[in-house]
Amino acid sequence: MSEDVFPATMSTWIGHRLLEGAGGRAEVNRHVMAVYGRPLRTYFLGCSERWLGEPDEVVHGFFADRLARPGFFDDWRESGLSLRRWLVNGLCFYMKELRRRRQRDARAGAMLDDPVTFSGDPERTVDREFVVEVVQRALDQGRVFCADAGLSEHWAIFEAHYARQLEYADIAPQFGVSTARAAVMARTASKHFKSALRELIGRDTPTGDVDIEIRDLVRSIE
Repeated sequence: MSEDVFPATMSTWIGHRLLEGAGGRAEVNRHVMAVYGRPLRTYFLGCSERWLGEPDEVVHGFFADRLARPGFFDDWRESGLSLRRWLVNGLCFYMKELRRRRQRDARAGAMLDDPVTFSGDPERTVDREFVVEVVQRALDQGRVFCADAGLSEHWAIFEAHYARQLEYADIAPQFGVSTARAAVMARTASKHFKSALRELIGRDTPTGDVDIEIRDLVRSIE
């Protein structure tokens, strides 16, 4: 791998992993397939090319084709786009390639090159699915971190308050702590959740500027 790969983004998780060689590249690919599979399937189901096949089949085919290309992530960095936008654009090109291939196989006459269209607002739809995915993964990571750090009760109080909407006064007696202590414990767990969430969102931008990316996401899904 050349020495100038990701020169401006060495602080990003993807940049670091790619510099680790084949093992790091495989880790990046696994991350992309895990986090972006859901948003891309949702996009595919809402677009004009959904006749091309089963969502999982098409999305997996796209990943297999594009993620194997040596310059795929270099091109993403050069684009300046968020990774989710880059992947949706790539999926559109991939679907057009599939369509042309089907036309050739069917010995069609004129080769259609119509744009891929989406029913509704594609950016808003993809952004919502992306947020759902990264929030769930941040929750999973926060839960594991707290368990490993001996903070399982902190996490349980955090989930009871934020997920089940229970008041600290109602939660505290279950754990034998005061209401004030329960709030402190929840804030501790919340920090680990927020840290995981920011790290995951940071992987979506080629610059690693999490605050700008969060701002754009909030604007998009409001």
